[in-house]
Order: sequence, then C-alpha cells, then structure tokens
Amino acid sequence: MPVYIDIEPALLRWQARHNQRMTYEELARQAGITIAALYRIKSGKMLSPDLRKINALCKVLECEPGDLFFREETSDLDPNTTLDLEQQDIIDEWEARRRRIYGNKANRSGA
Repeated sequence: MPVYIDIEPALLRWQARHNQRMTYEELARQAGITIAALYRIKSGKMLSPDLRKINALCKVLECEPGDLFFREETSDLDPNTTLDLEQQDIIDEWEARRRRIYGNKANRSGA
C-alpha cells in the first residue's frame, strides 16, 4: 500500500481554526521552503520527502507529521475473501491430484 502526503486537509483545518485563508505561496514562505518544493510535496512527486520540510509545514499548520501522511488502499479484496480464494486453490490442487491418481471416479470409498 503506497503512502502519500496530502497537505490539503491540514491546510483546511488551519484555515477553519484561524478563520482566514492561506495560499500555498504564503504557506511555503512561512515554512521557509520554496514554492517548487511545496508543489513537489503536494503533487506526490517527491520520492523521499525531507523531514525538515515536513516538520516546517507542520509547525505552520499546527499539526503532526502523521496528519500529512496517508496510506492508499490498493486491494479491493476483503482479507476473508483472499483466504477463501487461497483455500479454494488448495482444494482445486488436491482435486487435480486425485483425478490424476484415481481418474474421474467420485472417490475411493465407493460413495
């Protein structure tokens, strides 16, 4: 599951708390980072974000670094469904082995 940075929720919370608007340019200036760095962070194009920049943004936005990081869910499968599929794969494999050994007979017990 990829992790990405989203500063928008923290920025919106800051704006709501202070009842004023803050532009990205103002946020970058107050954090002491370039607007280009802020846009790289915001766009997710910064592969390994500088924690000093993240901390500077958090100081301005009055939040914790964890408030900016989000994990993207990549699987639509329920863990129980995944387990069911794995069990079915095992059953299918055993059935195939049984057919190779005994042919297409129902089973050896005579049922």
